[in-house]
Amino acid sequence: MRAETVFNLFNYGVIPAWALLMFAPRWKWTQRLVHSVLLPVMLGVAYLGLLVGLLLGHAVPEGANAASLQGAMLLFSDPWVAVLCWIHYLVFDLFVGAWLVRDAGRRQLPHLAVAPCVLLTMFYGPVGLLAYLTVRFLLRRTVTLTEEPETAKAAAPQEQLASG
Repeated sequence: MRAETVFNLFNYGVIPAWALLMFAPRWKWTQRLVHSVLLPVMLGVAYLGLLVGLLLGHAVPEGANAASLQGAMLLFSDPWVAVLCWIHYLVFDLFVGAWLVRDAGRRQLPHLAVAPCVLLTMFYGPVGLLAYLTVRFLLRRTVTLTEEPETAKAAAPQEQLASG
């Protein structure tokens, strides 16, 4: 398989997950697919397979390394290394996008305020996270990354079951 084909497969393959985060953040299938470990594990396994394949049988350009800008530029000049690094971005950007949607739900932020941050995270990773943290600060005056429990209303039925 060509590097271009693998790149397109992964690049377009995550779009449905982003669409679910944007347009159906509370839908049960968004919870099951995007907020589970399924996608990070699948992408991680693919990443690991490609990494092992590259390490075992693929020569990178001479002078390519991660210790200097010039060396990194040479690394990225190899199509398979670029695909590997792109999958790395896809996994972590999607993870951050899913986290911010969950965090916004826990903090009861309006999804219309969060959706542009999701889109920015999809395209520009850290800019989307920064935008979300700014929106969250403006709406909830929160500056921590500490996970907050689900809202009291969501926790109430579980407490009733435990006491009943």
